[in-house]
Amino acid sequence: MRNRIMVVLILVLGSGWAVCRGQDTADEWDMRVHSVDGAHFYALADVDSVTFHSRVIRVPAGHFVMGDGASYCGVDEHEVTLTRDFYLGRHPVTNKQFMKAVQWAFDNGYVTAAIESVQDNLDGSTERLLSMDHEACEIQFDASGVFYLRESPGSAQSAYPDGYNPADHPVKEVSWYGAVRYCDWLSMQADLQRAYEHAGIWTCNGGDPYGAEGYRLPTDAEWEYAAQYDDERISPWGFGPPNCDLANFYNGSTHCVGWTSTVGSYPEAPAGLGLWDMAGNIFEWCNDWWICDLGPYLVIDPTGPQTGTHRVARGGSWNTADTYMRCAWRENGYPGAGYNHDLMGFRIARTVGP
Repeated sequence: MRNRIMVVLILVLGSGWAVCRGQDTADEWDMRVHSVDGAHFYALADVDSVTFHSRVIRVPAGHFVMGDGASYCGVDEHEVTLTRDFYLGRHPVTNKQFMKAVQWAFDNGYVTAAIESVQDNLDGSTERLLSMDHEACEIQFDASGVFYLRESPGSAQSAYPDGYNPADHPVKEVSWYGAVRYCDWLSMQADLQRAYEHAGIWTCNGGDPYGAEGYRLPTDAEWEYAAQYDDERISPWGFGPPNCDLANFYNGSTHCVGWTSTVGSYPEAPAGLGLWDMAGNIFEWCNDWWICDLGPYLVIDPTGPQTGTHRVARGGSWNTADTYMRCAWRENGYPGAGYNHDLMGFRIARTVGP
């Protein structure tokens, strides 16, 4: 569908503009963009440029040193080789993207929903995927079966006193189960084999995430490899300290924003890949079970522990200090609904096929 949208837009800007050149002014013309959500109109006189961004970035296979000798649970430095190229989301999944997907899942009976939460309804699972009863959650659900967006009534009101549009802010209050379920929804829509089991410990592709066909979360190693690409930099933007022009975080005395920001509000970092928000804004779930001490050993395509109680989270958030911005800094979270999920989001990954 995205390709068809692009074609329509090119035709409008090309042949459509050629038609309107015969008019006295472009003020009378609208640009109409078609998508699965319907047609959207934009005043042509207000459009000065159109930019297309891929939702995923191809990250080449390679070798790097994981850990930096100083970061929390990233002290141990060890060599890691990733043998397969992979796609990584350019930015964290947004409220708009998650809402569209969960509406599809609800309409097809893959989830159940009430005012306070979205529950899984596939493969016998009933895990909570999204906590809508928390003020941080900007996705809501009404009695007619429709999901919609709202401004958070919490800290967001101080950060954005004139109001804000939550559509392109990263989704919050999503559990690890909700993140991997979203990946599976994308796989189902694309007719790809789902990556995750939805019983027991929710293993990714039988314990081999790198061999999964469908969408998934990045592994712990893939996330750090992409964040420091490709010079083993300390932070995604380089070797210097963070500031509020580079990322959305808590700078030691005040918040840069005081809430999440629209994805892509800061410079691409690492610029060599063109990724957004790898540090700050929202923590990102990773595929792996959590363990702090990774050891000093050479590892090829690491998958982390086979079991655990918590999952790896990366990147820091709008409400965490500058030390969390380091590529090697490793955090964790309980995969079900609960602690700190107002700071948890995610980005998608997928192994590049043969």
